[in-house]
Amino acid sequence: MEDYKTVLISDETEIEIKKSRFINMVFHIENEEAVESMLTQIRKKHYKATHVCWAYVLNTNPKRQKSSDDGEPPGTAGKPILDIINHRELKDVLVVVVRYFGGIKLGAGGLIRAYGGGAGDVINHCGIIKKQYSDQLRIVIHYPAYGSLSNGLLEKGITPVSDDFGEKVTLGFHIAVAETKEFLAWVEDQTNGNVQVIMGEPAYVDVPEIVI
Repeated sequence: MEDYKTVLISDETEIEIKKSRFINMVFHIENEEAVESMLTQIRKKHYKATHVCWAYVLNTNPKRQKSSDDGEPPGTAGKPILDIINHRELKDVLVVVVRYFGGIKLGAGGLIRAYGGGAGDVINHCGIIKKQYSDQLRIVIHYPAYGSLSNGLLEKGITPVSDDFGEKVTLGFHIAVAETKEFLAWVEDQTNGNVQVIMGEPAYVDVPEIVI
């Protein structure tokens, strides 16, 4: 299972080019059923739109992706949107660009720039997160070991996702699967082996990234 980037929240922007309105939308989706449901809602809301063009990429192996020009000249709408998604290395993402024709034709090059630009604009506007495939684990230690371990975690920039100060100290962590072995070896060293490790099931967790 590999880490991947996706959008944090749904978002929408709008641009106008030569009197045509381009309404740009981005969504986090995880399967084709979610794509169809979202497209149905958008088409219903924008029933007067001239074109509803879109592209999506799913986090599957092999990667599944699809795009639609929805009546625009072939290769001038869906593909530019898809190219932007792939260029940003995003997965589980649907981008829709709705066009209300303003009476002035843009030509093939103009359409490519408009649809690609619309996709880029809304992605730039939304938050991006990394989905990190992580081991979910808890470590249980005695109180005398907590001080030095806490200082070491601070130096490493690692923050527990949970803590419980009962009879013993229990700290929860989400650690990237590839880094778990090294992390646990470090914890063993910090605590002189006086630690209990409780492993949970690996899962994807959200890691905020700089907005791009």
